[in-house]
Amino acid sequence: MLALCVAAPVLQAQGSLREQTATTGATPQHVISVNPFLPLAGYFQGEYERRVQDNVSVAVSASLAKFDNRRYQNLDVKLRLYPQERALEGLGLAAGLGVGRALEDDELLPCEPVTSCTPQLKLGKYVSAPTFSVEGQYQWLFGRTKATAVTVGGGVKRYFFGSDAAQNIQEFVPTGRLTIGWAFR
Repeated sequence: MLALCVAAPVLQAQGSLREQTATTGATPQHVISVNPFLPLAGYFQGEYERRVQDNVSVAVSASLAKFDNRRYQNLDVKLRLYPQERALEGLGLAAGLGVGRALEDDELLPCEPVTSCTPQLKLGKYVSAPTFSVEGQYQWLFGRTKATAVTVGGGVKRYFFGSDAAQNIQEFVPTGRLTIGWAFR
């Protein structure tokens, strides 16, 4: 009985703190994040995410990466669902549509066996295509004001290249995410 008398005011104070936080809007509404390690290797990954409901956000992301000896450039718009109904925090599942470009391999052209010549380098070309992606992630918001965001995740991206446009380019590419960012109101 004594424990119930002591616990009731604590639970009531926690409830009023939650109500106060909800009414003052202290929860971040936006996150801007980048991968701080990829620029060291000449690549980039960044995202802007905006909360639209308690369990849904919309994000715009851009990346430049190398996979399977090819460069991939991407711009995506994602719809992300947060099952715990805390948008921008916790587990997030996303589907995205975008546009991607892949650089075909450079090719060394052989010489004719009759002549003695130096092989020439044929430079690859970029091939563009619409993309569809799915991913899972977990995002933590740290600090008293929840202003520091750390995100890890992964998924897969599908490129819809034309049959003639990119014969040797992967159509399914795994994706990974490790970003650090700023969450704000």
